[in-house]
Amino acid sequence: MSAPPFLSLVLTGRNDDYGGNFISRFFRVLTFNLELLADQKLSAEVILVEWCPTPGRPLLAERLQESLPPRFRECVTTYVVDGRYQAALSLNPRLEYLEFVAKNVGVRRSTGQYVLATNTDLILSAAMGRALASGTLEPHCVYRANRIDLKLGIDDSTLHHELLDNPDNHMPRRRITPPLYAGAAGDFILLDRETFHRLRGFNELYRMARIGIDHNFLVKAQSSGVPITDIGPPIYHVAHLASYQTSKHTASRQEAESRWGRTWHNHEVIYDNREDWGLRDAPARQMEDGIWRLDFDWRAVPPLVDLHRIVLSGMTTAD
Repeated sequence: MSAPPFLSLVLTGRNDDYGGNFISRFFRVLTFNLELLADQKLSAEVILVEWCPTPGRPLLAERLQESLPPRFRECVTTYVVDGRYQAALSLNPRLEYLEFVAKNVGVRRSTGQYVLATNTDLILSAAMGRALASGTLEPHCVYRANRIDLKLGIDDSTLHHELLDNPDNHMPRRRITPPLYAGAAGDFILLDRETFHRLRGFNELYRMARIGIDHNFLVKAQSSGVPITDIGPPIYHVAHLASYQTSKHTASRQEAESRWGRTWHNHEVIYDNREDWGLRDAPARQMEDGIWRLDFDWRAVPPLVDLHRIVLSGMTTAD
């Protein structure tokens, strides 16, 4: 048996062209990141969770296998999740995408020594590649990174480090600070696989929102005695009109709820997912090389309400 990869990149998406030009943007970023890791001689796998795909359209998984450079195709495994899980799991009928349940599916099935839960439009900086390859990462620690937003309108059709590192191409953003190093946490949460599994992934009990689930994971980690630190180098975010940062002030109330759900007490709640988190019991069947389908089964769906698994942390929003 071959050794497990050093890093698992856990991503989620679907074939609905979210934000416009989603596929070209995603494939360009993924190829760039995999080339960066290869340059650093880091073994990596990509776990893509295609959540609730739109019927009648080609699967994202199929297009990815066709479009990626051949040398990277074998490192990508996609789990296509039956759309009925979205309906069965969501406690908010307006919310269209349970992003962090989808990420849990990927975290659960990852095999890397370290797992990076990130997004399809996040670019690793050259300095980040060096940090990952430095041999200084420690287990039982959550690593966070500052996100730098690239300006809308710049030509990012060809990605290169001169473009990314140029301050003229950056939008100002507040830096992450202790103790939680919160702020766009869903874009970069890195820790060893064993600890990610011990924490049982992201909150699957509160299924009414996407927003705040990433921050809530940091609260869970801290409450469990897992330290959180800034890894140092930044990551870059490819701007698009549908992103939260760009459209949160212009989206209507109904649009905001369908995209992100409503704000909630993510700073104060600690959760304890069930042992079958990440759709552990969903029946899996291989569609083709590198593509698996998770079929629907009610036995894989957690209870509608499981309140004994939620407690107040005693923290306040000010904390």
